[in-house]
Amino acid sequence: MSSPSLAKELVRDQDTIFANRDPPVAAKVLHGGNDIALLPYGPEWRTMRKLFVSKMMSNASLDACYALRKQEVKKILREVYNISGKAIDIGELSFSASINVIQNMLWGSTLQGQNMTNLGEELRESFAELMVLFGAPNISDIFPMLSRFDIQGIAKRTTKIGIHFENMIDSAIQRAINISAIGGTANNDGKKDFLQILLELMEHEDGATSFTMTQLKGMLMDILTGGTDTTTTIVEWTMAELMQQPKVMKKVQKELTEVVGIDGTVEEFHLPKLKYLDAVVKETMRLHPALPLLLPHSPSQSTIVSGYTIPKGSRVM
Repeated sequence: MSSPSLAKELVRDQDTIFANRDPPVAAKVLHGGNDIALLPYGPEWRTMRKLFVSKMMSNASLDACYALRKQEVKKILREVYNISGKAIDIGELSFSASINVIQNMLWGSTLQGQNMTNLGEELRESFAELMVLFGAPNISDIFPMLSRFDIQGIAKRTTKIGIHFENMIDSAIQRAINISAIGGTANNDGKKDFLQILLELMEHEDGATSFTMTQLKGMLMDILTGGTDTTTTIVEWTMAELMQQPKVMKKVQKELTEVVGIDGTVEEFHLPKLKYLDAVVKETMRLHPALPLLLPHSPSQSTIVSGYTIPKGSRVM
């Protein structure tokens, strides 16, 4: 039985015990569970999370790419105006903006035109399929002895997609290494991007910041998947709900006119003032969660929750 009180007991009162994850087959195939989302709780996980928060998600890093985010939004608006009167794929526009911003933050380039991959529908479909594989019920979870047979083909399909992403990430890593070798930076402002910083930390590793290349790739995959597919899904559902609710749409438009102006463009500093729009997005997330269930937890020791004994290593959804 699921309830707010049980969730509180698991993820707050006994959070350390339930901090470990139970990686699905797809995650084990992709990077062996060596990423922030699935790595067991301990020194390695804390190191990776600290690097991500301090280097990637710091206020300085987010402020530094504000102009890039603004540029991508303007680019989307231009595309919408250029195809006025025709069907618009909101998901595709959202995905394109998200992946471009994230890649520029990670390694200072979208890698377009480098014979790597077409960052369009093909890449978006790969991300979407990967999310399905991560959440697909697997018979080997019930009968572990069958895992080596890959009866459902989950491992095979994940491996195929993994090669696609591995090539993209390997190209970015090699590019960062080549740029660093000549003392350069990927960004025009002379600042090092996230990947260059991570590679330097690996080169001068110590006990506090040591991590492996597999863990580095796992972290990059976390950022790419977590920052694109979920965002795109919520944007699509929000627009779909607004189209079905004309009264709500008019209220959103009225608020935008009052806060931003009829001819203005929404800036990030407007967001705290757009209370009704914020409520609309949150209601959309309630109705259509991008991930209906969080990643499975697995207790590091046997424990008692609400009078029930939960054995060590159990899968907790």
